[in-house]
Amino acid sequence: MTDSRPVTTTTKDSPEPGATPSGTTAPPEPAASHGGPDATGTTRPRVHFPGLEGLRALAAVMVVVHHAVATAGPGRTGLLWTPAAVFDAGVAIFFVLSGFLIYRPYAAAHNERRKPLRAASFWWRRLLRIVPAYWLVLTFFWKVVPTYELGDQWWRYYLFLQIYSRDYTLGGIVQAWSLCTEVSFYLVIPIWALAMGWISKRVKGVYVDLAGCAALGLLGVGFRKWATAHWSDPATRPPTFQWLPANIDLFAVGMTIAVLSVWASQDGRLQRLADRVFAWAEVWWALGIGIFVWYAYRVGGVDPVAGYAGFEWQQRQVIVAAVAACLLLPAVFGDQRQGVIRKGLLLRPVVWVGMVSYGLYLWHFDWMKRSVDRSGGGGLVTQGWFNTPELNSNVIKLLAVGLGMGLLCAAISWYALEKPLQRFKRLI
Repeated sequence: MTDSRPVTTTTKDSPEPGATPSGTTAPPEPAASHGGPDATGTTRPRVHFPGLEGLRALAAVMVVVHHAVATAGPGRTGLLWTPAAVFDAGVAIFFVLSGFLIYRPYAAAHNERRKPLRAASFWWRRLLRIVPAYWLVLTFFWKVVPTYELGDQWWRYYLFLQIYSRDYTLGGIVQAWSLCTEVSFYLVIPIWALAMGWISKRVKGVYVDLAGCAALGLLGVGFRKWATAHWSDPATRPPTFQWLPANIDLFAVGMTIAVLSVWASQDGRLQRLADRVFAWAEVWWALGIGIFVWYAYRVGGVDPVAGYAGFEWQQRQVIVAAVAACLLLPAVFGDQRQGVIRKGLLLRPVVWVGMVSYGLYLWHFDWMKRSVDRSGGGGLVTQGWFNTPELNSNVIKLLAVGLGMGLLCAAISWYALEKPLQRFKRLI
């Protein structure tokens, strides 16, 4: 039987949480949970999931397409309009990926009864990966190539606080609302893992973590129900659909897969069963795409300002979580050399896009907005690069701008700023 486990190597690096997804939410590191010596100096294996960079690339491109189609408008996009209206589900894929990669090292530590990475070290590494690149883009489109005006509330955007006020939530870098949600997750996850670790000293770690993930899922459902009941008027309620409690169940799905991955790595029978079930990525991707297409044509998108409420909110979370799980599970279990899907995720251009996807996420939309005429206050505010009506709403050109300028700036950001900063990640 072909070995279907993830690639493992020996490393003496200090343990650190795995990378977080970045196409719309947070920056990438190598798609792995990094091993290292534990408190006794024993060297642990480094577990690598090679397909996750490709999933990042997919989710990032989904978001770019979503913004291009939304900017062009329904009259210019034809058949692409309906599915692209819900391509913001790329955000959900990133949340699930983030839950998996961030929590897997904690779950492994709980299962092995050892100490995980210190909270201060975790937060420092997240700060290095997120803040400099984000501040660069925010300042660039505020001061250098003015695309928006932050005014005297600039501090909200620099401190990731805009999502807590209806007046500012979609200001600055519009898509950064999801980054703010990720930052909230980063702030609480070491504390949550500490609590789960304390309980796991008395009960087997995987059981504790699975119960914890279930509790977080229920928290998401309960919060959405509570928010709908207390803020029933979309015109006046705050953007609760963007807050962490409203999305915690998406993170919990990824966390659950992480716990199962750790469990399988310690239990040969479970590993073999999971590898058989998820052997054919094409089957699971077909299922995920089928669910997504049904949702796109049966339910469709939503006003990003009014947001979600009631049953449609709960329905959306279940659907996008299921789609993300169908894409992620074959990248965690099964022979990663088998099938067209897995091989496609490992293509060098795809992996490269996943590697720089944080920058693509940050840069693409404002370059799109700069390419079209923008009106306000009864007149033209900014004349776009494509200053004729026939070109202002051309989705192909908007995609070319978003992907072209987005990837160019992302590459510069990665090689000149983001990657060099990683040399300082072990200072704390």
